[in-house]
Amino acid sequence: MRRPRAVQFLSAVAATALAVAIGVTAQSVPDAAAATGSATGYATQNGGTTGGAGGQTVRATTGTAIHTALCSRASSSTPIIIEVSGTINHGNTSKVSGGSCSTADDVIELKQISNVTIVGVGSGAVFDQIGIHIREASNIIIQNVTVRNVKKSGSPTSNGGDAIGMESGVRNVWADHLTLLASGGESEGYDGLFDMKNDTKYVTLSYSILRNSERGGLIGSSESDVSNGFVTFHHNLYQNLNSRTPLLRGGIAHMYNNHYVGLVESGINSRAGAKAKVDNNYFEDSKDVLGTFYTDQAGFWQVAGNVFDNVTWSSPGEDNNPAGPNPTSNTSVSIPYSYPLDAASCVPAVVAETAGANTGLQVSDGSCTPTDPTDPTDPTDPTDPTDPTDPPTDPPAGNNLSLGAGADGSSKTSGTSYGNVLDGNAGTYWSPAGSTGRVSVKWGSATTVSSINVREASGAVGNIGSWRVVNNDNGAVLKTGSGAGVISFAATSLKKINFEITGSSATPRVAELETYAGTPSGGEDPGGEDPGEEEPGGEQPSADALYVAPGGSDSAAGTEANPTTLASAVDRISAGGTIYARGGTYNLSQTLDIPPGNNGTSGNRTELFAYPGERPVLNFSAQSEDPANRGIALGGDWWHLRGLVVEHAGDNGILLGGDNNIIERVVTRFNHDSGLQISRYTAGAPSSEWPSNNLVVSSESHDNADSDGEDADGFAPKLTVGSGNVFRYTVSHNNIDDGWDLYTKDDTGPIGAVTIEDSLSYENGTLSDGSQAGNGDRNGYKLGGEDISVNHVVRRSIAFDNGKHGFGYNRNLGSLTVSNNLSIGSEERNFNFDGGSSTFRDNTSCNSGSNDRIIGNDAGGNQWWSGSNGSRCGQYSGALNWSFASDGQLVVTIGGTVVDL
Repeated sequence: MRRPRAVQFLSAVAATALAVAIGVTAQSVPDAAAATGSATGYATQNGGTTGGAGGQTVRATTGTAIHTALCSRASSSTPIIIEVSGTINHGNTSKVSGGSCSTADDVIELKQISNVTIVGVGSGAVFDQIGIHIREASNIIIQNVTVRNVKKSGSPTSNGGDAIGMESGVRNVWADHLTLLASGGESEGYDGLFDMKNDTKYVTLSYSILRNSERGGLIGSSESDVSNGFVTFHHNLYQNLNSRTPLLRGGIAHMYNNHYVGLVESGINSRAGAKAKVDNNYFEDSKDVLGTFYTDQAGFWQVAGNVFDNVTWSSPGEDNNPAGPNPTSNTSVSIPYSYPLDAASCVPAVVAETAGANTGLQVSDGSCTPTDPTDPTDPTDPTDPTDPTDPPTDPPAGNNLSLGAGADGSSKTSGTSYGNVLDGNAGTYWSPAGSTGRVSVKWGSATTVSSINVREASGAVGNIGSWRVVNNDNGAVLKTGSGAGVISFAATSLKKINFEITGSSATPRVAELETYAGTPSGGEDPGGEDPGEEEPGGEQPSADALYVAPGGSDSAAGTEANPTTLASAVDRISAGGTIYARGGTYNLSQTLDIPPGNNGTSGNRTELFAYPGERPVLNFSAQSEDPANRGIALGGDWWHLRGLVVEHAGDNGILLGGDNNIIERVVTRFNHDSGLQISRYTAGAPSSEWPSNNLVVSSESHDNADSDGEDADGFAPKLTVGSGNVFRYTVSHNNIDDGWDLYTKDDTGPIGAVTIEDSLSYENGTLSDGSQAGNGDRNGYKLGGEDISVNHVVRRSIAFDNGKHGFGYNRNLGSLTVSNNLSIGSEERNFNFDGGSSTFRDNTSCNSGSNDRIIGNDAGGNQWWSGSNGSRCGQYSGALNWSFASDGQLVVTIGGTVVDL
């Protein structure tokens, strides 16, 4: 749903007036930008990196102005190009609040956003003692800026220590023509210049200078943080550094045409199973420029065309495995993109002319001569196969590998299933929610595939238009073409293959997506340029992780071959370690307890993850209904739970009582109290110990019901909740009480403000089997209790067909922010706010059982129900469907139309 044009215009005028006062200026030509060139390397994969291309261009001269530009967008994904000039420092960088940003004082915070370019212009942009932090973000370009002397201690304000730091699910970053400087090492308060950790992928650092620091940068914060990778480093100057150019833990990195000079202790440190492809670099006056150092967890490398000029090598040892003095390859790495290589002999001269900020953004085309960059509006995609033709229809030879595999996708129409494409039944099928979409086949271990056969359902033959076949593990495009049938490509080892429909003549219906290791028994190859066999990539289990399985034993070693139990693994895991839960049903009778003190760290959470491609189900049916019988009780801090199903617990499926935890892609269902409750772990704990700063993301809670039918909600951050808890891309449905319950009472007083965003609540008060209980409140979002004021935030969220109110204040007299929400079909009121001083903006109400009641500040753009539908309701008719996209975002459709709030 878009704002009316007049509202957008007025908002832009107001934003411009404010911006002038704090150093940000809107440019008159929306697409004008100083950003130049197109992304290279791994940043071209996974859909590519375009930053703010196509968005408005603004000029900023302070850090606060950068934050203002981010926070003034219509949404967190609205493209924007921010041209920066002057010096950005602590004195001019303050937090700015808004629905499209998450900023902080004294740091440039690119958090929970996408589609942003920051580019230095004019006489240059210098970030002085203030770093650029990228968190939970995607499609970011940083170009032509200097970042210097960022400290984690000893600075005016502790700033993390990294010049540029990326962590927590970051995707697609292109950092280009940067100068990253420090004036010492850890003892002087500095850390890394270019760091990536906690699931950061598809990054390129190009034409940049990293100088005068103890640490260049890392990929992975510990030997167990191996979920990062697909990083390219090219045409960079690494000068006068002690080590980490980079330190690579797990994953794949590609280094070509870099100049390394004056490395004191070590250079490219590949360890913990990592793979480095090292092409045509020039190493000069340095020590141990490649190998595995400071650990016995080996890494690997493929080398070609490099020059080693006055490089010294240490002797091998227990924790020391240099690649020299005669470096040879010990692995092979397949690169899914094309790249022009300069001869190593000319690299020092080319890098000297092109690398760093304020060098004219010049690049090299492989001719050893600097050139001006190409126009970013007309890039050449090196991974797209050419000249696709219609695929043949002769069936491939061999066994259909899809039988017995798993399936998922981007969205599905009601009545269809992803699993239908691998059930061997041509009478069932999958359809996307719109005209395009993705369906995937996945396996628990690497599987070699060389062809697929796409079979359309009867009555829909010919509907599929253009498509791509993608190796999900590393984002490489294996083939493009049009029409259904057999599609062949080079034999590729992978865990998951994507069939992406990018065009259709009518709604596609895929009856079967067959996969084969062999080639087709007849017909021609459908054409196109094969990128070649790919390395099995994606997130791979760590060699030093603990493994659990339904049949594991407490005394087992916890290896992949000899798994232990969940309880034993939780007791044994070290801070920052990873537990992988194999698929299957864990029949448990005791609470899985993670008590206070069993903590990860701020830079390295302890992880309890589903094994890649598998689904562990924690079943607590043996528990009786009792407040003490939770499924998981998480009292520790800095944990990350992902990919679990928790069901049939005697009380909450999960009690979240610690701080700074992440609950991701978790399902809580059929529990005897709320599926997931955020409340204090220890009875009687003071408010200073209430759980804070937790994130629940891309998760679902449904069909939770207690025996009296009045307590079991989907998500319940209530009674004893600290500050900073966030629900994002979450779905609560068919619970016996409320979808969300933020209840407060006099005994315990106010709780911390909770943020609910981009979420969905539907059919609460009625279970999926149609049963109800007379005592349930049946709200979509119940936001308070007992006249206690708490300033919650609810934005861009949907309530649909709930049994009482869609959004209700429930006697919360505070100043809530209720913006850009949609409520449809509530049995009583879509919006019920009888008191308080809340602010309402751009909300839409359709088909309410009674007129909405609103007391508070109407900030404009609202369409309330007063007996009939307003004009915006016409687009919201038909069946509700939803799915989680591959990046975790929630996609909701009504009547086949994607809801855009």
